[in-house]
Amino acid sequence: MPIRTPDQRLRVFLSSTMQELADERGAVKAAVERLRFTPVLFELGARPHPPRELYLAYLRQSDVFVGVYWQSYGWVAPGQELSGLEDEYVAAEDMPKLVYLKEPAPDREPRLAAMIDRIGSDGLSYRSFGTAEELATLVADDLALLVSERFATPGATAGGVPAPRWRLPAPTSSFVGRQREVAELRELLTDPATRLVTLVGPGGIGKTRLALQVAAGLQEAFPDGVAAVPLETVRSPDLVPSAVATALGLPGGGGRSPQDALAAFLAPRRMLLVLDNLEQVVGATPLVTQLLGAAADLTVLATSREVLHLTGEHVVTVPPLRTGGAGEPVEVQARAEAVQLFLDRARAVRADVPLDVPQLRAVAEICRRLDGLPLAIELAAARVRLLDPVELLRRLDSRFTVLAEGPRDLPERQRTLRRTVEWSYDLLDAGDRVAFARLAVFVGGFTLPAAEAVCRDERVPDVLGAVASLVDESLVRVGAPDSGDPRFSLLDTVREFALERLEAGGQADRVRAAHAAFYRAFALTIQPTPGGSDPSALDRYVVESRNLDAAMRTFLDRGAEDGATDLGLALWRFWWVHGLFRPGIGWMEEVLARGTGITEAERAHASLVLGMLSFGQGDHDRALPALRTAVELHRALGDRRSAALAAVPLGQLVAASDPAGGQAMLEAAVADLRRLDDRWGLAFALLFLGAALLLRDEPGKAVPVLQESVAVARTVPTEIVLGNALVNLGLAHAAQGDLDEAGRVLGDALEQGRALDSRETSARALDGLAAVAVAAGQPERAARLAGAAEGIRRSVGATVFPTDQAAWARTRSALADRLGAADSAARIEAEARRPLEDLLTDRWRPPAPPGSPADARPAAAG
Repeated sequence: MPIRTPDQRLRVFLSSTMQELADERGAVKAAVERLRFTPVLFELGARPHPPRELYLAYLRQSDVFVGVYWQSYGWVAPGQELSGLEDEYVAAEDMPKLVYLKEPAPDREPRLAAMIDRIGSDGLSYRSFGTAEELATLVADDLALLVSERFATPGATAGGVPAPRWRLPAPTSSFVGRQREVAELRELLTDPATRLVTLVGPGGIGKTRLALQVAAGLQEAFPDGVAAVPLETVRSPDLVPSAVATALGLPGGGGRSPQDALAAFLAPRRMLLVLDNLEQVVGATPLVTQLLGAAADLTVLATSREVLHLTGEHVVTVPPLRTGGAGEPVEVQARAEAVQLFLDRARAVRADVPLDVPQLRAVAEICRRLDGLPLAIELAAARVRLLDPVELLRRLDSRFTVLAEGPRDLPERQRTLRRTVEWSYDLLDAGDRVAFARLAVFVGGFTLPAAEAVCRDERVPDVLGAVASLVDESLVRVGAPDSGDPRFSLLDTVREFALERLEAGGQADRVRAAHAAFYRAFALTIQPTPGGSDPSALDRYVVESRNLDAAMRTFLDRGAEDGATDLGLALWRFWWVHGLFRPGIGWMEEVLARGTGITEAERAHASLVLGMLSFGQGDHDRALPALRTAVELHRALGDRRSAALAAVPLGQLVAASDPAGGQAMLEAAVADLRRLDDRWGLAFALLFLGAALLLRDEPGKAVPVLQESVAVARTVPTEIVLGNALVNLGLAHAAQGDLDEAGRVLGDALEQGRALDSRETSARALDGLAAVAVAAGQPERAARLAGAAEGIRRSVGATVFPTDQAAWARTRSALADRLGAADSAARIEAEARRPLEDLLTDRWRPPAPPGSPADARPAAAG
């Protein structure tokens, strides 16, 4: 009995008694549907007890079993030993199961209690809940985790559902109307002849929401995933490749440009890439052409206020929502998309909004006055909390009378959107208007403490109240806190208007200076100190990176080089971790280009940051003179710590032509940092010294150095050091023939890479384990390890580190000798194509018999 729904989505079978758990069944059904899965359950009133053949047929066609139990064991049909409830559980057999018990249950029937005991004896755990709302949350969370673990494999499906590689932004409100546009776009984007579709229209027309709605419905059509890249906070075309790479999870560095890394990553994939708000960086459109040329199965859906003018571009103009004609019957006008959107949003803020005929006519007229623009309608609907639609229309009409005299040289779409936002702005009191304008200085969102630092003065004494008022007016959005303080943001279109108010009010310079000062102080709180760094610092940097960039720009524009170099010194390690070498290099070069206009301290600090980032990027020609300058100037200034830190990468660069001289420089840096009790710097310097010793083929000397680096790194948070120090230590043990210890240490390095979500560290560790397996006489296992490393590198578009290439080549050569070139390559490729989640979570600790020859001895990377 094939029972399948047309959409072929993953099916979730709900087993419970109907009467006593009616509310809970409804809550589970809604939770399953919100995840875009298909709930399978019998509705109350359809039939009291469905035949066994029917519910078993539905069960066999399902993918996940959800059991919800309270007090009743359920009905036992004539001739049956078990109730339908227990029969469904037994019949589910090996199907993934989630079980929930409602508590308290003072009258739980004995047979249900025995059934629950059986569930426990089957090794299946269950979760307790008290209310239907709590159950819905548990089911949604558990299903999402279960699906990601069981079904989320690239290109594979479960119940017809492709496993998503990237999560699209979750909508915070319902999607209203636009069925025609959604259908047309689905057809267009699934046509193999269509590679690039651009949604064009004015700001606030709903391009982003439409694009994400369409993309969410196309995940089955693109087996390698659907990813969205928001560009609303990116202002420079040069930063777009990095923004796209970051959204896809690709790290920077490794000597490759973000463009090349993206091209390599996307080339083998069939996926949909959504580029949102591309008009703000229209100079980056050549990147779209480059990626489409490199990836034959890539489709791009862009949103923009202007046509991109690229070959093969399909332009779709997003129209306003349909409003209905003023002469139509009110019931016809009420069905118009724009009116439905207004009513939906109005009910969200006022459940009892009046909807008699005059009020409905007023709503329809408001939507027409706002030209069917979704943003304008949503802002207007928010006012229904205080004003009924008839009164709102009267006020709206008076505001438009004033705004009709605005500048006529602006495009019509800007005038329409401007008067919408300005009308909402005019409803604010004086203090809220000032706060609204000042908040425009934030890029990518802000916290309340940041808003208070920038906005508070005698004109805005209560910043919390002002922000709350702006949230109520839908001019500021509030999101769930990542940690600690909640985060706020302005819609991009609203922020543009607020920036105009900021400039017009003559306060822009002062506000930007306050913003820069706040983020300068913030950066100093998260920078690593001699005693280490805050474990949460990396996450805090990621959240505020756009504001920190804006602060850097403010300092440079105002000639405040001390602020720029303070930011550089505080943030270069975070830029390194995220591969953001290019922007940091550009900023420090801008400081240094000011010649005699900067102090020796500013020159020293800028040279240090420039040298570190250039070294990390692999640009040794730029790094060498910058680091030499940094060492000399910091010594002259008496800053021994900074001089020693700069000498660390300088020593490795010098060692390339003068091994003894480079090693002596590194040893001196280690000694200086030890005397200064700088544990962060000591771990950093010991890592480089150990790598230098390995490169000189002195593993016996490298082992104690790297052991100390690891030991110190474990006592202080070191984003850059620990994983690489463990890898190099494992390689040093392997070079000595101690394969047991090498395997153990490299396994630790792999765990460290996973803990930091550093795929580069994980890949290096797996390559090291492959070398150990070859040396231990396990070529088949070594091929799997090498393939796992290759698959992880591919997932981020990375290549083998230059300093690891010799070791990588030796391992590949040894595998070809042991297995044959064709067999070795096939094994590696088969492993590389396994699901990324498996490659990242498999435990790889190959045994290494003592005394095995170290014939696959790898080199090291610093």
